[in-house]
Amino acid sequence: MGSSPNSLQVILGAPGLKGKGVTALPNDGLTDFIQSVIFKKQELKEPFYVLDLGMVVSLMEKWNRSLPTVRPFYAVKCNPDPAFLGAMAALGSSFDCASKAEIEAVLSLGVSPDRIVYANPCKAESQIKYAASVGVNLTTFDSKDEIEKIRKYHPKCNLLIRVKGPEDGGARCPLGPKYGALPEEVEPLLQAARAARLTVSGVSFHIGSGATHSRAYRGAIASAKTVFDAASRLGMPRMRVLNIGGGFTAGPQFDDAANAVKSGAAILLPKRAPDPYSRTGVYVEPGEPYLPWHADILFDRVWSHVRRTRHGADGLPATGTAGE
Repeated sequence: MGSSPNSLQVILGAPGLKGKGVTALPNDGLTDFIQSVIFKKQELKEPFYVLDLGMVVSLMEKWNRSLPTVRPFYAVKCNPDPAFLGAMAALGSSFDCASKAEIEAVLSLGVSPDRIVYANPCKAESQIKYAASVGVNLTTFDSKDEIEKIRKYHPKCNLLIRVKGPEDGGARCPLGPKYGALPEEVEPLLQAARAARLTVSGVSFHIGSGATHSRAYRGAIASAKTVFDAASRLGMPRMRVLNIGGGFTAGPQFDDAANAVKSGAAILLPKRAPDPYSRTGVYVEPGEPYLPWHADILFDRVWSHVRRTRHGADGLPATGTAGE
C-alpha cells in the first residue's frame, strides 16, 4: 500500500521506533520477508510480529483525507506496542487510554497529557488520583458513583457522559450491554454532575467493534443530540465534544461510516470561530478493525502454510517451497 515518504521519515525518528531496525520492502514483499525470518531462524518457536509502517501511514493518511476535522484517539488496548504507539503519535494521533498502565505507556513516549482521553467509565479511585497527578483532564462516566469519585479525587477533570450505544450496527463486539447510560438516566446524571460542580464537556458513545452498518452512527449521533439539548435545558455550559468511539473498519465500509459521521457531526457541532474546539470537537477512537495487527494475522497464516508445504498435510516431507 502506498504511503508518503515524508510521513515515513517522520515516524522513523519517533520515540519507540528510533534506533530500531527497519527494512524497506516492495509493496508485495511482506510475505517473503516473514518467510525469510522463519527460514533463517529455524530455532524460533515463539510467535513474532511485523509492524508494517507503510500500512500505518497509508491508513492514517486516508483518515485525514476522509475526516479532516475529526480528531483520532487511538485505542491503546488494541495494540500497546511502543513502536506502534510512537508511530501513531508522530502521525498526529491522540490516544484513548483505559487504565493507568496505558496512560503511562503513552506518556513515556513524550506525548502531552492533553492528547489523552481516559475512556473508562468505571475507574479505581487510585487511578483517578493518578490521572489528576499527571494532568489527564478528560474522562468518561455513566454513573453517579463515578461522579462522586471524580468529585473527590479529580474535580478539575472535564467529563464526557457515556451513553448506551445502538444495537443496530451489526457489530462483531457490541458494547451497549456493558457501558453507557440509558436514555432515562441521562438527565439525572447531568443534574448530579452539575450539583458536584463538575464540567460535562460532551457526549461519548461506542457502536461496538467491527460495525457493519453506517446507520448506527447516524442513530447514535441523533441520540447524542438529545443529550446536548438536555444539558442546554438544565442551563449547563454548552457541550463542545462528541466522542464517537470506534467501530470503524478499513475498506469500503469506512467510506460509508465517514460520510455518516461528517453529516451528523456537522449538524451537532457546526464550526464556529473563534472557539478553539471548532476543528477538534469530534473525537473518534479507531482501534483494531481500522488499524489492526495485520502482521500478527499474516504470520499465523504464513506459519501454517510453511508447516504444510515443508512437511505435508500428514506431517511427511513435501516438495515445493513455502509460499508457493
